Order: sequence, then C-alpha cells, then structure tokens
Amino acid sequence: MKIEAILWTGVAVFYIVIGLLYLAVGGDTAGVVLLLLATGLGGLVAGWVWDWTRRNGERVENRADVDAIDSTGVVGVYPTASLRPLALAIGVTAMFLGIPLGSWLSMVGIAIVASQVLLLTRDTDT
Repeated sequence: MKIEAILWTGVAVFYIVIGLLYLAVGGDTAGVVLLLLATGLGGLVAGWVWDWTRRNGERVENRADVDAIDSTGVVGVYPTASLRPLALAIGVTAMFLGIPLGSWLSMVGIAIVASQVLLLTRDTDT
C-alpha cells in the first residue's frame, strides 16, 4: 500500500499548496476553509494508509515474488436470508415520515435503523 500512501500524501500536499495560494491570491474565507478541509481529509486517509502499512506490512499484491494463489483467501462472506433489510426500510421510512408527522416518529425510525444496522453488521461478521 505504499503507492496508495504516497498518492494520498500527494493529495494532502496538493490541497495545502492550493489552499495557501488561494489564501494569498483570492482571500475568500469559505474557499480557504474548504481547501483546508480537503487537506485534512486527504491527510486522514494518508495517515490511515501509512499506519496500516506500518502495522501489517506490505500487501501480497505489492511483492514481486508471489503467485496468484498467495493472495487468495475467503472470497466473500454473505449473510443468510433475513428480514433485516425490510426492517431497515421501515425504519428509514419512519425517520422521514417523522419530519412532517412528528419528531417522535423520527426517533422511533432512528432507533430501528440503528438497531438493524448493528444487527446486520453482526450477522456478516466473520
């Protein structure tokens, strides 16, 4: 992931340079803030990639002495059939219907959505 880390570090450096140039030339506060926020987002991804590479080492795909069989593993883990997507749809519907009908319905919808997302992630956890 070294290439990805260099790429995202380049994104962060690019946005900081463009932000500083924009500050010197244009001086528009909103534009400078947005460019600095883009710098922060690029820096977050770059930091995560550098940290992941430091902790886990290089990926198998980046080594020169590997075969295709070395990178195979679990292809995919899929949950069994369930009614959770239906419950999730009901929760989202309740969230948005709560806007015109009352905040109590939105809160019920948020609770349903939160519980179903947590249960879906638990069901697909390997």
